[in-house]
Parts: sequence; structure tokens; C-alpha cells
Amino acid sequence: MRYNYYFSFIVAMLFSFGAWAQVTVKGTVTSKEDNSPLPGVTVVLKNTTRGTVTDINGKYEIQADSLGQEIVFSFIGMKTVVMRAGSGPLNIQMEQGVQLNEVVVTALGFEANKDELGSAQTTIEGGLIQETGEARLINNLAGKSAGVNITQATGDPGAGSKIQIRGASSITGDNQPLIVLDGIPIFNDSYYGEAYGGQQTTSSGSLGSGGGVTQQSRLNDLNPNDIENVEVIRGASAAAIWGSRAMNGVIMITTKQGKQGATKNFSVNVNSAVAFEQLNRKVPLQDRWGQGVSMSYLDGSIAGPTGGLRSLSWGDKISDRSGGPDEFISDPNDANYGGYYVDRHSGNTYYRIADGDAFTELSDGTYNVHGGKNSRETYDLYDQIFKTGFTFDNSISISSGGPNGSVLFSIADLNQDGIVLKNSNYRRTSAMINASTRLNDQWKMSGSARYVSTRSNRIQMGSNLNGLYLGGLRNPADFNMEDYEGTYFDPGGAIFDGVQRSYRNSIGALSDPNASQRQSGYGYDNPLFMMRNSPSENVVNRTLGKLQLEYEPLAWLNLTARGGWDHYDDVRSDFYHHYSSGSNSQGRYVTENITSTQLNFDLIARMTFDLTDDIRMPVLLGANINDRTFNTDASDVRGFTNRLSPPQSINSSPSQRFPNNSAERIFSNSFYGTVSLNMFQQLFVNVSGRLDRYSTLPVANNTVFYPSIDAAWQFHEYLGNQNILSFAKLRAGIGQVGRDPSAYSLRTYFIQPTAAIEGYGEGWGPGVDPSSDIYGGGNAQSNVAGNPDLRPEIKTEWEVGTDLRFFEDRLTLGFTYYQNTTKDLIIQVDVAPSTGFAQQLSNAAEIENKGFEIELGARAIQTQKGFTWDIFGNYTQNRNKVTEMSGVNSVFLAGFAGGSSRAVLGEQLGVLWGGTWKRNENGSFVLDENGFPEQADAEGVIGDPNPDFRFGIGNTFAYKGFELYILFDAAVGIDMWNGTKGALAYFGTAEYTDKTVTLTREQAGYVDAGGNYVEGTLKNFEGADAYSYYGPGHVNGPEGSMTVRGEIKDYGAGDVLVDEAWYISGPGSGFTGPEEQFVEDASWYRIRDVRLSYTFTKSQIKNVLGLESIKLNFSVNNAWLWTEYEGNDPDQTLTGAGLNGFGLDYFQNPSVRTYRFGVNLVF
Repeated sequence: MRYNYYFSFIVAMLFSFGAWAQVTVKGTVTSKEDNSPLPGVTVVLKNTTRGTVTDINGKYEIQADSLGQEIVFSFIGMKTVVMRAGSGPLNIQMEQGVQLNEVVVTALGFEANKDELGSAQTTIEGGLIQETGEARLINNLAGKSAGVNITQATGDPGAGSKIQIRGASSITGDNQPLIVLDGIPIFNDSYYGEAYGGQQTTSSGSLGSGGGVTQQSRLNDLNPNDIENVEVIRGASAAAIWGSRAMNGVIMITTKQGKQGATKNFSVNVNSAVAFEQLNRKVPLQDRWGQGVSMSYLDGSIAGPTGGLRSLSWGDKISDRSGGPDEFISDPNDANYGGYYVDRHSGNTYYRIADGDAFTELSDGTYNVHGGKNSRETYDLYDQIFKTGFTFDNSISISSGGPNGSVLFSIADLNQDGIVLKNSNYRRTSAMINASTRLNDQWKMSGSARYVSTRSNRIQMGSNLNGLYLGGLRNPADFNMEDYEGTYFDPGGAIFDGVQRSYRNSIGALSDPNASQRQSGYGYDNPLFMMRNSPSENVVNRTLGKLQLEYEPLAWLNLTARGGWDHYDDVRSDFYHHYSSGSNSQGRYVTENITSTQLNFDLIARMTFDLTDDIRMPVLLGANINDRTFNTDASDVRGFTNRLSPPQSINSSPSQRFPNNSAERIFSNSFYGTVSLNMFQQLFVNVSGRLDRYSTLPVANNTVFYPSIDAAWQFHEYLGNQNILSFAKLRAGIGQVGRDPSAYSLRTYFIQPTAAIEGYGEGWGPGVDPSSDIYGGGNAQSNVAGNPDLRPEIKTEWEVGTDLRFFEDRLTLGFTYYQNTTKDLIIQVDVAPSTGFAQQLSNAAEIENKGFEIELGARAIQTQKGFTWDIFGNYTQNRNKVTEMSGVNSVFLAGFAGGSSRAVLGEQLGVLWGGTWKRNENGSFVLDENGFPEQADAEGVIGDPNPDFRFGIGNTFAYKGFELYILFDAAVGIDMWNGTKGALAYFGTAEYTDKTVTLTREQAGYVDAGGNYVEGTLKNFEGADAYSYYGPGHVNGPEGSMTVRGEIKDYGAGDVLVDEAWYISGPGSGFTGPEEQFVEDASWYRIRDVRLSYTFTKSQIKNVLGLESIKLNFSVNNAWLWTEYEGNDPDQTLTGAGLNGFGLDYFQNPSVRTYRFGVNLVF
């Protein structure tokens, strides 16, 4: 790490030097509107990198090579001016223009004129990703560019998200774009760690989680306030210059540079904000029925044969209870006495409660379906586990700049406490320095260094017995979770302190190690116990840096040497209390240290040749070296010997300690180049190529060449002088990009085996474990064979499009059609068992994407009194198809044995897969003998989570100091597997199961006057009528009717009773039936951002404390959401930034709505 500090010192020292330039042209730049001087205008000699900026009085000085040389004056929000150098002063007036983004950043980090590009790319200005209330940089890109899809896992502080451009291009590889920061590629991992079964570190993460929590995306380490703009490079023809790193597009991030102030040669910018977060969307739950089954109460303190039924909420009707205090079984002599529990915090004491019984008549001729449960009180889950979260976000930057150099230093701190009641937080502290200096007329040096420290606590989620929602949403409405931890006193007098109390362990009795079915009896963690006793902590220290040296010996030649690094240490720990549920019971402590380093070096020569007066040929030649290393050291300790001990790695027997470590390195060297032709200032052709040599490829065939060509033709001048079309361009391009195999895919390697990942179990136990001490602690050979002949995945893409501007650039329109095919996709294919392997990696699949993108910009209104209304919009439609797949029928991407997301031949990547209904040829259900639908034997495609189209519309209204910004975006045609709803249907907590129907005695069944039982005409899934199923205790008086929980339906063979039997033992729930029934239309429409601000100018604040301006702002993120989906926010998925599967909703933590108040001070 010493080189980090040396580099930072060199950067700080070098850029304190001044520079000198001979003055040959000078003048003043003013505003045409009011003749006021314009400081900070960029003044550059055309087709060179030599330039300066105007000072606080709008004055500039620059050396031109000769009289008549063109000088370019540019300023954000103003129309660019090009003038020729003369012998006298050159004074310029600039006017406002709505055509922004004329100067963009190309894939290698150099500036170019967007009008001359032959491929599609979008600029997102820094102001659009700041002051939004969304602390995560990735999420701030959503809705702002065509072709881009952002999906998050949860709304937890610091949680990761996935970026995808123009659909998925790989089945098993990373589908996220390359991230380039100021010309240096950086990490955007969401790696979930070796301690949980292992994962190739070159991927973006698996299930977006580790230890049952969602992990960060490394891009979110960056402070949004440091960013000048973001360029989204979508097309392969432009991205091809990055070769094997750019199969999924490139996102170029440019950070802010030093500038002088409006009235002095430096400026200070202070931002301070406070934000409040609330739950954005609730999973709908019922609150009318208590714990139990058959409309009778069952206590949750018993495991045994009925333990599973006691976990359900198909019990008695809460409002029919007496309303008094619950009656406990507190007599030690009672046969049902089970001891008692005393809560540590409230002091409340709990005993078992007698079960209800609708079949046993009491002495007074009545039935007690409520047992000892008398209380009518219900508890709102969301009130018990959530609160209002808050975020404090503060930053300060000091900036200075002039003709000879610039420097900017910033420091920021973001402190976020999430909406979960405890231990859900994230803190990011960062510092950055950006500096540049012109050493003389030929030499220029620039560089940056930044440090980021993040600390976070994550909350358990997903298919996880310790998960927040898995235990919380299944909790009966009549169980109070707030008494969650205390002491259990068993009937024999033994005392167990620190046990958890949950609805399936209501007096802590199942915490007794001698209790039968201890582990299964726990059920799920009480969320309040979990969030306080099972912390998942994460500390990241990261440094990034860049040093660039430019030498321009001749007007037509620029030599650039650029080096940079990205290094981070990610230290994680996951602690599970001794009394946690499931496989973590008895205690578990996992620690992991992940270290990743990326070094990148480029040597670039840029030349410009004037072949004729009308034909110019820029040429770029470059060489690159990239070196990435990934190291993990992990420890997994299970079965605490001292349950009261603080977290430590020796708190178990040696046989229950599982170390793990790994190391990977990926090295590449490359040569690349571009040749461009600028003909008559209207036809622009760009040809490029990159030759990559990768360590992950076979030595004999480890080089790959990626070519591209694009062209742009500006044809508006041929249309003559007219007032409508002010600019018109046609463009087209074709290129190849790729992805090299993951590290060590050529070999078959040895791993630490577990039953979960290598199948050593026999269905009922772990089986033979070669890593145990009995076998010398050895490893096992993977059952997936490597392939020494693997080739890289190659994507070929072509696109055509047009860029149009109307009414003096007040209206802009861009249209692009693209099509790409990715061949030689690497998947695991089945092989003969005689080989000794189950599968082998192979280039055995192909996938294609095609679609179109529309981008719109307009100044809809501009009045003389200063009111403006600006609009931007984007529309994306992509169609994806797996066109070839050899050796397998489908590839599992994410999910479960039932509902999953897969790659299926002939379908879009990620389609939903699961059980289906058995149907007749006409599509109607095949029914069983009781008239209920039957489940088909085979699984199949049940939905498609890929959207039919997406769009975003942004509006900015400005008047004098006021500005109102509104961003609306939508995704239409999305399918989502609502696994949460399916599970809650089984447990009886889903809101849609809260239905009642009153049956006549003929429908329900009854006992006639002679004491004879008359069978009811209406049957449930088990073939039982209501009287025999629910018992006489539910008969409504003498008339013999029965009101039961359920509804009457006709599936085609007459009326049937759809009641709890349909959900518990029939195929009506996610645990018992086909996943098809829980696939829903998850289309959504939202107002993503609303921001209102007012800026006080210097004249208004009268030079208070030397202030140049004060800006007050208020914003709401996720302001409004409309969807018919009955679950979490459909813009999130269980896999988050992890696997390529998506469209899965299974107890992931919810998203948030954020209200932010901020102030910006400029000195």
C-alpha cells in the first residue's frame, strides 16, 4: 500500500507548479444577453489539447500557431463559438443554447464532438444524479438513458444494484458494463464471498448476497457530488476499443476538475443535507385470523407431530374472542404445562396457552375454538420492525483553476441509518484530489487520488430462516414479536438465558437442547431477535488513483502516458446467535477478508494529419497492460462452546472450524488503434481495432482481435436554408467485443467440498466429506471439468440511427436500431458419468438481442421573463433470444428447485421456469375427482421478466431562482414470480386468503334431528365437507349454516369449496402447487424523482460571509409508484446485482421512499 501514499504525495506536489504560455491572442468573453463577463469558458485551439479558461473578468490569453487558426470557445449551457485568430484582440459574445452534450467523452476518456460520432451514447450531467435523496450512484442512473436497465436487490443502506445495457449478452458471465473512471477501468463487484460455498471473483456476485444479506456494488463507493458527468456508451462499435472488457457496453465517469470562482481565483462549495426514509411498499397481509388451523387456535410452543400446523395462520377469527387476557397453563401439575418464559426487556411472563377445539363439546353444550386465547389485539408487523430512517450527507470541495493548471480537493461523509429498527446502516467517508498543470507549452500533467472508507451493517433477507421478511411476514397477526429475548425455565427447573421467543417458539421451550425437534421447532427467527443478535458487518477501505502525462511536441502529435490503480480491502463478519434458527443454531461466526487490486497502464499516441484542406485524418495508437488480482481469506466457525462469548474464531471445537482461502490473477496486454477521416466537415468515418492477449485463454491461442467501424454523415446543409431542421445526421456502425473465460476455467481444480455444492450428501446427511480430519483435511476434485480449449465469448453488433435537431436546436431527436449476436457462450454441459464428471465447461450457446432506442430533448418554453421548460425523454425496446444451446435443455440462473430463472432455447434469457397446471387441448384445466385443477408432471416456461419496453421522461421548470425537476419512468410487460405470496398463501397470512363464505347446512353438512349425519354437497380439496372438516363448533346456531374462511369456485365441474385445504394440502400455495399461479404482471410506473430548489444570487444575499450563492433544495426519491403487482417493489429482484437470473420475489427486504432537505453554499 506504500505506493498509494507516494502517488498521492507526488500528485499534490507536481500540480502546485505554475505554467507559462506566450500570449498571441487575447480578448474578453461576455454574455450576449446582458454583456456580463463569463468566467470559466473553455478556450481551445481546434484539433489540439492546448487551451485555457477565462478568468473572473472573462479575459483569456492563448498562443496560436498561426494567424487564421481556429479557436473554440465552449461553456455549458451556451452555444459553442469557433473563431479564427487575428492580429488584434478577439472578443467573443456567447448566447444561451439548449443543445447540450456537444462535447462528449469517448471510450478512452478523450473529448470528442458528439455530432461527429457514428454510434449512440448518452450524457448524464452530474446535476441529475445529485440532490436526489438516493445515496447509491447506480440507482441515480435509472430512467435517464435509453438502453439502460437498473435493478436493485433491496432498499437496505448501501445495497447493490445491477446495470444492464441493451439486454443480456452472456448466460453465465457478468452482464454489467465496464466502468471507467477518468480513463481508468475500476471495479464494480458485488462479490458474495468464498465462505458461503465459493464464487468466481470475476463475476459480479451470486444472489447479490453473502451470509444471507445483500452486498454492495463497488460503484456506489463513489461520491455523486464528485461527478461532472456520466457517458453511457451503448454500441459495440464505440466500445470495441476496450475489447474483452466491453461486451456489455462502457460507462465513462468524469469527475469534477478545479475551477476559479466567479469573483476570485478559487471557490469553496459546501453541500449539506438530511434525508428521511420510509417504507415504500407493503406486502399485503390479513389481520383477522389467528394462529392455528381449521379456524381453531393452536399455541406455538410445541413441536412434535402438530408443530408444522402450529406455524400457520388459519386459526380462529380474532374478533370473535372474548377480549379478556389470555389464559395461561401456569400450573406445574397440568399435563400440558411446558415451563415459562420471562422477557429480558419488558419482564412479561408467558406460559403455554390451551388449544382451541371445535370437535369436543363442553359441559354447557358449547365449543371453545379459541382455547385460552382471549385477546383480540393484533400487531402491525411493519410498525414493529420498521422506523423512519435518516441520512446525513455532508461534503465540501475547494477548487481553483487558471490557464496553467487546476486543483480540486473534496471530502464527504454520508451517514445512513436505514428503516429497519436496528443494525441496518451504512457510512461512507471519502476524500479526493484532482489536479492538472501545464508544465510548459508542450508538457501537461494531470492526476487524481481518492480514498473511500465504508462501514455497514446488513439485515438478513431472502430464503433464509434468519431473514427479516421470511420470519416477519409469516408471523400471525395476533402474536406480539416485541418480547423477543429472555429466559426459559423448563418444567424440571433448568434455566436457559438469552433464548429467543418467536411465534413458533412462544415460550422459548424449543431452545432447550434436550427438546425434541429442537432445530426444526425453532422455525424462523423473530425479526426483532435477529436484527439485534445476528449482525452482518462490513468494512471497506479503498484507494483509487491516476497519473497522466501528456507531451505535445508538434501541433499534430500528442503522446499520453496514463497509469492508474484501484485497490480495496473488504472485511466482513457474520455472527449468528447461539439460539438462532435453522442450520445456524448452536451459533455460527463467519469472517472474510477480500482483497482486490487492479493496475492499468496505457501509452497512447494521437496524431492529426491534414490530407487536404477538406480532409483531416486523426489517428490514435495505443498499448495497454491490465493486471487484476483477487484474494480471499475466510473462516467459518460453528457450534459455539461458550454461547455467551463475544464473536471470536476459536469459540468452537476444532472440527467445527472451516478455513477457506483463494487467489486469482487475470493479466492482459493489448494493442489498439483508431483511424478516422473527417471529410468536408460532414462525413466522418472511424475504424478501430484492438488486439487482446489474456492469461485466461489457452497459451497457444490467447490473442483475440476486435475490429469496429462506424460512420456519420451530416446532411442538413443539403436541405438548404430553412427554419425547421437545424441539424441532421445519419450514423451506422458495426463492431465486435468480447468476454474472456473466468480465471482457471481451462483447468479442473480442487475445492473444499460441502454437501451443498458438491452433492456428497445422500439426501439425509452430509455423507463423506473429504475435508474432514478423518481424511487429512483434503479437498475434492470439482465435478465440473475444465476445458483447455475454451474460446472467448464474442459479440458482434451493428447499429444504424439518426440524430436530428429542430428550431435552432430547441428540439433534439435521436433514433437507433441495433442488433447483436453473441457466440461461443460458455456454459456447463452434461457429460457422460464415465468421464468422472457431471458437467464440463464448453463454448456451447448463442444469444441475440435486437431493439431500438429513442432519445428526445426539447426546450418546450422559453420566455423573455426567464421562464424555461426543458424536457428529455428516452424509450427502449429490446428483444432477447437464446438461439443455440448444445448439451443441455436449459441452464439454471437463479432461484429454487421450483420457481427459477433460466436460459431456455428459443426464449429470452432469464425466463421464469416452474410447475404448471395440467391442461386440456383447449387450454382448460384438467380436474381431479373432486373438481379441482391438477398439477402437470413436467415443468416449463411460466413467464418472462424481460420488459416489453421501458421509458423515462424528465421535466425541468425554471423561473428566476426557482427550479422544479420531475423524473417519471416505467417498465411495461414484466412478469414476476411472486414466491413470497405463494409461501404466505400456505401460511395463511396473505391478504387475498382473507375471504369468508356462509354455507347452508345442506352445503356444509349437518346432523339431523335423529342424530344422523347428512353429508354436505360442497366439498373442499380433501373431499371433506365443512362440518366434518371444521367441526360442529363452527355451526351458526340452530339453522345449521356455517361461515368458513374460503370461497366457492367452479373450475369447470361444479362448485367446490376453496378453503385452507386447497392451500395447505392442495396445490393452491407456493409450497404445494405449481409456480405458474404466482406469476404476475409486474409492470410499473413511477415518479422516481421530484426536486424543488431555489438559488439566491450574490446580489440577493448581499455578500453574506463572502457567499457567491445559496441554493436550498427539497427532493423526493421514489415519490409515487403504481403497479398491479401484489408484492414488493417490482423494480427489485432477489438476485440484485448477482446472478443473471431475475424476476424472482422471495422475501427480499423492501425498498424505501426518501425525503431530502439540502443546502448548497458557494464561496
